[in-house]
This record gives sequence, structure tokens and C-alpha cells, in this order.
Amino acid sequence: MKQIKDVKACLVSTEDGFEVAASVRNDTDIARLSAMAGSMAALAAIAGEETRIGQTHNVVIQAGGGHIVMVQARRNDLSLVLSIVTGQDAVMGQLLYFSRQTARALERA
Repeated sequence: MKQIKDVKACLVSTEDGFEVAASVRNDTDIARLSAMAGSMAALAAIAGEETRIGQTHNVVIQAGGGHIVMVQARRNDLSLVLSIVTGQDAVMGQLLYFSRQTARALERA
């Protein structure tokens, strides 16, 4: 959260939508975001299979008021989803770079 400008919330959840860890700077409902992250990860996986583009790595949502990036962190024993919610001042390149680095760190932990 320190490395990305304008982060509102950061969440690690299981692929089936249960919160593992979170840090929030606004009124984001973590339980709802966690459930949505699990659903979005599942939809992305199906889309990757159906279109034959392969295993998906992230979902990016860009909106007028900010961004949400959901990045897969796959381990042998568990699949996690890292979700980062930012305001509109966040730089998308930095957001993707640091979220992918964090997901890789979760995979090694």
C-alpha cells in the first residue's frame, strides 16, 4: 500500500471468496469485495479456457473514480486472489507491477 499512489484497500482472499488478510483506508466492505474477487477470478478462468488464451493471471477494472486489480497467486496447497482498490490518481503500470510482485511473494510464502 505504501508503494502505490492512492490505494484505498488491499485484500488477500481465497479463491472461493473468504478473507485472509486486509488493510482498508476507506469504507470498502471487505467481505463483499472478497466474495466478488472469488467470483471474478472464476469468471476470468472460464473466459481464459473458453477463448483458449490460457490460464488467466489478473482482472483489471477501470472506472471513473478509480481502479480495481485482482491478481491470482497460485500455490500448490491454495489459490489466493490479491485485490487492490485505488482512486483515480493511481498509475496503472505501477499498480500492475507491484500487485504482480506481491502475488509472486504470496506464492513463495
